[in-house]
Amino acid sequence: MNLLKKVLIVSVIMLVFPLISIAEDDPTMAPGYYPQEYMNMKNPLQFNLSTIREGRTLYTGHCEVCHGIHGDGKGNAAVIGKYKPMPRNFTDTTVMSKKSDGMLFYSVSKGVHGTRMFAREEIMKPDQRWSVIHYLRTFSKGEDKKN
Repeated sequence: MNLLKKVLIVSVIMLVFPLISIAEDDPTMAPGYYPQEYMNMKNPLQFNLSTIREGRTLYTGHCEVCHGIHGDGKGNAAVIGKYKPMPRNFTDTTVMSKKSDGMLFYSVSKGVHGTRMFAREEIMKPDQRWSVIHYLRTFSKGEDKKN
């Protein structure tokens, strides 16, 4: 193989590798990802058994296939499809404690660019999305349910 071909191959690898690495990162952790109006948004629904039940029903129908029955990001579609990045692990208290209700509402409503998480605002009413968010909070034990 001549020198020009070797240089070309190495150049292509060097250009593509950072793109692969970026795709595996969590895009929602980048500063400025969420619009400011969502950052401190509070869930308007009461955290009670009725809301949790509705959230669980919606989660089962819309989210479980990717995020898993236990909210660990290991749903059948994600595991079989080898999603990159993998869906959010709602049991990770370190990550979930950094996500305000408004941030989660934004992700559920608008989807997450660079992942397979698509927008739900056209198929779920706002109160339904808020119910799901209360249910998501139940996966991370020890999480402050008031935020």
